[in-house]
Amino acid sequence: MTSISFHEKIALILSFLILNNYLFLSLSFPQLLIKINFLIFLLTVLIFYFKNFLENPFLKIFFLFIIFISLGTPVFEWDARSIWLFHAKRIFFDGSIFSVSDNYAKFSQNDLPNLIPAFSASLGFLLGYWNEVFPKLSFSLAFLPPLIFIYPFLKNTNYLIFLSIIFFIIGKYLFSGWADGLLAVYFGISAFLMYIFFIERFDFYRRKTFFYLTAICFFSSLTLIKNEGVVLLLILFVTVFLIKIYKGELKKYILNIALLLLAFLPIVMWKFFCFSKGIAYSHFINTNTLFNLLSRITDLKNYGQISYFLFLNEKFLISLVFLSVSFWLNRNMQLFRFIFIAIIMYIIVLFFVYLSTPYDFYWQLNSTAARVSKTLSFSLAFFGLYNLNNYRIR
Repeated sequence: MTSISFHEKIALILSFLILNNYLFLSLSFPQLLIKINFLIFLLTVLIFYFKNFLENPFLKIFFLFIIFISLGTPVFEWDARSIWLFHAKRIFFDGSIFSVSDNYAKFSQNDLPNLIPAFSASLGFLLGYWNEVFPKLSFSLAFLPPLIFIYPFLKNTNYLIFLSIIFFIIGKYLFSGWADGLLAVYFGISAFLMYIFFIERFDFYRRKTFFYLTAICFFSSLTLIKNEGVVLLLILFVTVFLIKIYKGELKKYILNIALLLLAFLPIVMWKFFCFSKGIAYSHFINTNTLFNLLSRITDLKNYGQISYFLFLNEKFLISLVFLSVSFWLNRNMQLFRFIFIAIIMYIIVLFFVYLSTPYDFYWQLNSTAARVSKTLSFSLAFFGLYNLNNYRIR
């Protein structure tokens, strides 16, 4: 790659506008500016669609279907209705992401990051009213930056396979108002950015301010989608840190790593606000966490149950087989090492979370594992495809 592509520029603009919307609502800017910001987002999407419709037609047609499905389906599941869209509704009526400071409706976990609910509220501002259908569309629109960004790296048939992976693994989370699908996709693309910069060493990217802007936008978005995004981004930094220590290259890249750590600043500020207002969600991390962990950690049946719920589903198994075949065909050890370390660390975190949950063990697994495993499945399938893409290019 010798130049920044149109798709990469569009992806950066869209991701920046989503974050800018969050900033405007954080600083209580007038609604007029918030509406203008959203209109610029929609105008950028139209430019992407109509500048050259025959370029990347797969995504354009695919996303039109997602929009129609999103507008034609109601919100009825608990997390979508009573957490994410409820937060968006509060922001819409109160005009600020800080409306949670009264800790009203604790069941909705008021300390959750509000990037996507804020984006939904802004669509409500633009429309001039609130309902349970149109604002949900913002969750689908937030998929556009990563889906557009990856196109120059996976062209033609491979990109069509990529969209098939998205549809197969993310499924209804593309339009249902849940944040788990967004988390999976943003993690996959954030991991890809880490990989091409620090491991694959795209010299073109390393010399460009564009990369840092793109990476910080995607990394910050990852942390502001769900709490798990903070852990996932930390895992990526630790993965790079360990690999560079192993290769003896840490000193060479320490300033680059430090610069990208700025991506944590928005979520740190949000969590500091929540802590200062006493609205931290303490159902999970409390004095019983260690007791729950110690009472379950020695029972091998618990490990079996966690493994059953996380790994014994068709999406994870197919993704794992796909990745294995990919590395059998193209034994890219640096890519394998990177994704292996990151995935293993996330699995360890998941086992710790489930073993220490304050809720009923089986209920927690049954209600969350299918959503959580999407991040694992998508990462495996995506990097398997990228590995095959490089194999076919050679």
